[in-house]
Amino acid sequence: MHQKEMELPTIPSIFLCVLAAVVIYFVALYLPVGHFSEAGKHAFAVFCVAAFLWISNIFPLAVTGIIVLFLLPMSGDIFSQDVYSYFGNSAIFFVLGAFILASPVMRSGLSKRFAITIIAKFGTGSKRLCMSIFVLASIMAFFISEHAVAAMLLPIVLEIVTAANVRKKSRFAFAAYMAMAWGAMIGGTATLLGGARAPLALGILQDTFANNAQFAHASHIGFIQWSIWVIPIVLIMLALASVCVLIAAHNTGANIQLARETLMAHKKQIGKITKREILTLIVVLFTILLWVCYGTAWGLDWIAFLGVIMAFSLRITNWKEVEKDVQWGIVLMYGSAIALSVALRNTGAAAEMVQIMMRLGIESPLVVLILLVVLAAILTEIMSNAASVAVLLPIGLALAVEYGIDPRVVTIAIATSAGLTFMLPVSTPAMALVVQSDHVKIHQAMAWGVGLKLAGIIVITLAMALYWPLLGAF
Repeated sequence: MHQKEMELPTIPSIFLCVLAAVVIYFVALYLPVGHFSEAGKHAFAVFCVAAFLWISNIFPLAVTGIIVLFLLPMSGDIFSQDVYSYFGNSAIFFVLGAFILASPVMRSGLSKRFAITIIAKFGTGSKRLCMSIFVLASIMAFFISEHAVAAMLLPIVLEIVTAANVRKKSRFAFAAYMAMAWGAMIGGTATLLGGARAPLALGILQDTFANNAQFAHASHIGFIQWSIWVIPIVLIMLALASVCVLIAAHNTGANIQLARETLMAHKKQIGKITKREILTLIVVLFTILLWVCYGTAWGLDWIAFLGVIMAFSLRITNWKEVEKDVQWGIVLMYGSAIALSVALRNTGAAAEMVQIMMRLGIESPLVVLILLVVLAAILTEIMSNAASVAVLLPIGLALAVEYGIDPRVVTIAIATSAGLTFMLPVSTPAMALVVQSDHVKIHQAMAWGVGLKLAGIIVITLAMALYWPLLGAF
């Protein structure tokens, strides 16, 4: 059993995409819409190019980030040193520290031991086995990136499916793979550690209102505060997705005994817990405890770096491993997205884009929020979830000012909606990994994903209308 090789874009397709980007830039620059300043027109044109490149996915996110950094200073009204300064945003260093800490978790074998132990203990039938994968993926995604969770669990799921001796179109195989993907994606929205979009959204929020005294109280969201706002959404979506897993895993006829024998053999093979695993667990738990208790007072980035220093001091990781494991392209994407959002704000482009939208006659703040949630849900299926946040959040925060909405509400609503990706492989590596397997077809994932996507929009809307006002929103 093998994974399909990813097709690389051809040179003609890249050329056509670049040509389209150039056309989009000049059309947006000279389009007689709104009342943009000269600098605002340029920022708006760069925004249109970035959105197109993120949607087309012809270049990696980091390369599109470099293109944004190249284009922004070209007008002469936005200076290079100002653009590059946004790489100092605390959210970037927070996620960098989180990625570095995730490296020893994987390299030490701690994550694999945890996964195999849990699945072997609770997976006594096809439904229970799939549910143990689902619950495990969701819990792990609370603390490390959903991308890393999918990468760690995929080989284990593959061996379980292989050992179960099932056909390519097996319902059990489909349920096992989707349990991993759905669990990781939903669980990854519960905390700031689960994915790229949440720290990026936090960084855009902070930089947008950094010098705005009126919104100073709403320019920061703490580690535990973020989870309090989203945990009801996560729990409801986990419950709904678990029902889907149970239905998919019902009466599959898979040989679970063979699968369990494979798991038990793996459990015996990994042996006793090592000193490195124990120290890694201590450092990670200590860092998470500090994030929860002192994240707001000390800074999430400062605590992340404290954990990194401890990891290197205790010799549970080394720089060669970190270099291979950290997604360095994310740093480029983050910095460019934050720079673009600030450029849209400072040049007045974001405000003008909002004025254009307000001419549609929408008066209710809740309707505006629902529209943003729906747009985020759609965008995240055709581009990376972090990219959808980068495209939509600057406009959403400008709308928040105009409609008197708490910016934290807009930030969490867009980031959470962007994280619930159930249909296409473009949005997140978790979906890309399962769709590339021999057991999951895109049309199958989409058929199940449509219901979960609609449920996600409804659940977030109910949270905005009923739960978030209790937390001081609106």
